Amino acid sequence: MAEILLDQAPVVNPIATEAPACPFRQCDMRSNHDIVGAGWDFEYETVVDEIDYLQCRACRLIFPRDIPAASSMAAIYPPHYYAFSETEHQNPLVMRVRRWMARGKARRYEAMVVSPNASVVDIGCGDGRLLDTLRLACPSGWRFFGIDWSDQAIARLRARGFDGRSGDIGSMDMSDLHGKFDLAIMHQLIEHVRDPAGTLRRIGDILAPGGVLSIETPDIDSWDFWALHKRYWSVYHIPRHFYIFNKQNFAALAKEAGFEVLSTVSLVNPVAWIHSIKSYCADHRHLRRFARFFHHQNPFLLALFTPLELLQTRLAGTSSNMQINLRKLP
Repeated sequence: MAEILLDQAPVVNPIATEAPACPFRQCDMRSNHDIVGAGWDFEYETVVDEIDYLQCRACRLIFPRDIPAASSMAAIYPPHYYAFSETEHQNPLVMRVRRWMARGKARRYEAMVVSPNASVVDIGCGDGRLLDTLRLACPSGWRFFGIDWSDQAIARLRARGFDGRSGDIGSMDMSDLHGKFDLAIMHQLIEHVRDPAGTLRRIGDILAPGGVLSIETPDIDSWDFWALHKRYWSVYHIPRHFYIFNKQNFAALAKEAGFEVLSTVSLVNPVAWIHSIKSYCADHRHLRRFARFFHHQNPFLLALFTPLELLQTRLAGTSSNMQINLRKLP
């Protein structure tokens, strides 16, 4: 690892790993690929060993050579992971901007789910920040529910007045929720699961007939991937992102899982640039002290990189974050 001395790295227990499995069940993921990048956990330092990221030559899916096993989840998601308690440490200006953006998403959801009494589930809800905004922006009759892997996050969600459940979306018992929801929201989660296709089918089970699934997930067709993929592309989110898609291969996977694509949208994502610089600093001993400055709630940096993202979405029609809206087929 570049310029990192072992005696200065944190003491980290090795994590158990397993081989990735092709979501399309078309290859063994050990052949017909190229190494596109490598790195370690620049953000949380849960692993300090180098991890290779590979890209399938056939479908362009990106994945690590090995993924953390289920037994390692608590190790790679430390208690201070940002999604578990983000609103407790939110910059007020950034919080207002995010609420404004979430209200825009709420209008998009209302256009797809025309019901005054819709049931909504946020899968990977964290501490409930998004649901808190949707409760104010969506029709008063809409009801909200949250699911997250973290018991800590669900406790915070319930403190906000929402009902919720903790567990692994890929394996938890959701039989009592089948057909219950008109809208499922899954932001920045599908790339974290070890069976994306199976997860999509499980979400289909809890949706009502014609229900909508709105997913936000990284997109490899972006300027920042092109510029930084060899090492510092923060969207690898090493070791927590297992499968990274583009619009085409994710749409194909969704169709296999029983959904039709309603729309795809490239979302402005200045955080990818900010955290990529943070990764660079963390990887160089003499710059590590500056890494904390490159934070996703730094309003100066968000203002600096947002114009670049607006330019990317306007000129290239893409970014490192995409929203894909799906409808459950009969």
